[in-house]
Amino acid sequence: MKSNETLLPRADLGCLVASEHRGAFVGLKVIELGRFIAVPYCAQLLADSGADVIKVEPVDGDQTRRNGPIIPNESVQFLNKNRGKRSVAVNLGNSQIKLAVKKLCEKADVIIANFRPGVAETLGLDYESLRKRNTRLIYAENTGYGTEGPLAGTPALDAAIQSYSGLAHLGPEGPNLHPNPMIDYMAAMLLSWGIASALYHRERTNTGQRIDVALLQAALVLQNNHAHHIDAIGDWRKQYVNFLEEAYKESNPWENIIERKAELVPHAAPGAYYGFSQTSDGVIAISAGGNSLQKKMAELLNINDPRVTDPDWEPPEDIKKYHATVRDEIQSILITNTTEYWLEVLSGAGVPCQRYQTLEEVIDDPQIKENNFMIHLEHELLGGLDVVAPPVKFGETPLQAQGPSPVLGKHTREVLLETGMTNDLVDKLVNDGDAVLFD
Repeated sequence: MKSNETLLPRADLGCLVASEHRGAFVGLKVIELGRFIAVPYCAQLLADSGADVIKVEPVDGDQTRRNGPIIPNESVQFLNKNRGKRSVAVNLGNSQIKLAVKKLCEKADVIIANFRPGVAETLGLDYESLRKRNTRLIYAENTGYGTEGPLAGTPALDAAIQSYSGLAHLGPEGPNLHPNPMIDYMAAMLLSWGIASALYHRERTNTGQRIDVALLQAALVLQNNHAHHIDAIGDWRKQYVNFLEEAYKESNPWENIIERKAELVPHAAPGAYYGFSQTSDGVIAISAGGNSLQKKMAELLNINDPRVTDPDWEPPEDIKKYHATVRDEIQSILITNTTEYWLEVLSGAGVPCQRYQTLEEVIDDPQIKENNFMIHLEHELLGGLDVVAPPVKFGETPLQAQGPSPVLGKHTREVLLETGMTNDLVDKLVNDGDAVLFD
């Protein structure tokens, strides 16, 4: 948030929002029927753009509220993907509440959902049921494996999709999960792009539609550089797949499996000029991926590497050993001086490079602060929060955080009243345990 923006209460949202929000989705009503990451983060992006996002939670809250709680019902995993929403904590098994939520959905512009398979139909909150009363409805659903095929309807979380999709990294000790759930966040981005596209289509046709983003498809998008088969050079892949079938049966060591792929793949990796190197006081990452950059770096370091300087150079039989020799020479030079020195030398010559930082260091980095890539919010129970800012900068319709994530049931009463319920009925639902209010 920029320093000249102030947070003011806004009665229609019941939470703090940046004054004079000019986001592209101001006036848009969004119902979030989601859990975990992809759907909540997508809905947060819409809230940052000014949409009124109503998050419908069970009476014990979104599951992520309990993932490493700081205090009851408040966890880091909930705080970082639910800001600027209204929380309605209700039991959808109650017929009166189910009717109220259906009324909300029938008047909504967008619904974002990731119910367990079959649950939406049971509740009457699926697209086919709701579109009968709202033909302009955009219904964005996040599935695990897609809507067709033998795995359609199979529950899925990030780890399962990483494993199934080939995204899990294969190391000497076996497959390793990426620590960040990148598939879920990619799915959220694809959902938000799909919703924006559907809204544009609706403006021209007055017709809504259903959108599906599968976690499995998102995993393939993340591997777009390598997820392909090209007939002219694809024989190696079939050989490798056949090799794997036998290797698994024979409990072949993971090192052998990795080495066999390196032997078969037709295009060598970037090699000696790409990756991490140690300096005298830290670590530097160099990404000289093209021949011209590699040649420039070899000249700067006074390295004799005919691979990048001689157009007629013929690779040796053991190209991996050759790359390792050059890399060792580069490392022996970089270790002699500081990270700052090599950043000046290499960056000054146009070679892409950067110091290595942990995430803990990045949060305080001046580049982050100068660009407002993180923002400060005040939570009514936890106090100050520094969180990742809305991720796109718009000149005319800026994204702005509409306040922190809501405490459980913060807006239950006001939203249920909007559906036509009376205060007495809301109180009864609370006393019966079918709704939660935060007072």
